[in-house]
Amino acid sequence: MGSLNFSAENGFGDKVKTGWTVFVLLVSGIFALITAVLIAWPALAFLASRFFQ
Repeated sequence: MGSLNFSAENGFGDKVKTGWTVFVLLVSGIFALITAVLIAWPALAFLASRFFQ
């Protein structure tokens, strides 16, 4: 029957799965980096203002 299975002989399904995994990890990493910068920015600004008085 015609099942939606990407496991062809040339490993196309593995490439698609790897590509999606890399894409999801990259997007979540960028999101985590932006979130960390936005959370840490007031503390860094406060420390910088105390340090450079």
